[in-house]
Amino acid sequence: MRSNFLPKLINDPLGDPGVMVEFLCQQRALQFDLGDLSSITNSELLKISHIFISHTHIDHFIGFDHLLRVIFGRGKTIHLYGPENFITNVAGKLAGFTWNLVDRYSELVTFEVTEVHSSHLVKVKLKAIDRFKQSDKREIPFENGILLDEEKFTVRTAILEHRIPCLGFSLEEKNHVNICKDKLKKKHYQSGPWLKELKKYICAGKSDEYILEVPSMVKGTQKKTLGQLKLELVLISPGQKISYVVDTVYNEANKKRIIDLARGSDIFYCESPFLAEEEARGQERFHLTARQAGIIARQAEVKKLNVFHFSGRHTLRTEQLIQEADEAFMGK
Repeated sequence: MRSNFLPKLINDPLGDPGVMVEFLCQQRALQFDLGDLSSITNSELLKISHIFISHTHIDHFIGFDHLLRVIFGRGKTIHLYGPENFITNVAGKLAGFTWNLVDRYSELVTFEVTEVHSSHLVKVKLKAIDRFKQSDKREIPFENGILLDEEKFTVRTAILEHRIPCLGFSLEEKNHVNICKDKLKKKHYQSGPWLKELKKYICAGKSDEYILEVPSMVKGTQKKTLGQLKLELVLISPGQKISYVVDTVYNEANKKRIIDLARGSDIFYCESPFLAEEEARGQERFHLTARQAGIIARQAEVKKLNVFHFSGRHTLRTEQLIQEADEAFMGK
């Protein structure tokens, strides 16, 4: 089953980190980190609905101003997620500009900002019409690492260590649930809204004992359990999982958090700034080596490892970084 996700690195592995995930056949995208955005077109930026920021070091957040310039006046609401102090960071960015004419515009922009703490989430709204004063501030529960849970996908996070909290993310597409039309015809069941309900109940994990009323072309309305209908009509295939980890140190506790987050990913975007010979430097800078990225990917049983965020000192050694990561990933 083809995934609805179209992920891509926004820069080459030596450039500022960031991954954009566009949605197939939709004018929508998610963005992970806001480094240099000059490679992304305005039309692509206008698709973004939710942005997930690992931390606010300059190479991960410098693109906020660029994004703001493109979306301002479009009437959009952008959802931003980040680590502790993130609300202050976003508000500080916005406070750097003068907003004395915003009352003359009818379509502006609103940011809904979520700050991740270990025990809870803090949410706040920043509206251009109010000159980005904070409003509707509240705390909500933070359960199972879930930041966003929609009908077709879930975004989770793990709080990692970079001398400050740094967030890793996973984007998990929910199972594809499809009705086999030939089986529907063979069973003489009628099409209709009940099929949409059937798919909804399966996606929601409803009990197989749940009873549905099924319209039949030859037997009138029949009662069937969800489990029976799944066997008779439904093809269920797993969705795609994409994980994104940057700027974090290699130690046992941190490694476990990354593995738990990325486990089983179809694509694992993982930083690897340093070569294996620079392990001490990586520990000092709270970054991974290419070999460590490969070890984590192998233990997380991901399908594809995509290393990036290479140190600029290795402009002429990018192939070595990729090779070291791949060899560790393959267990060599």
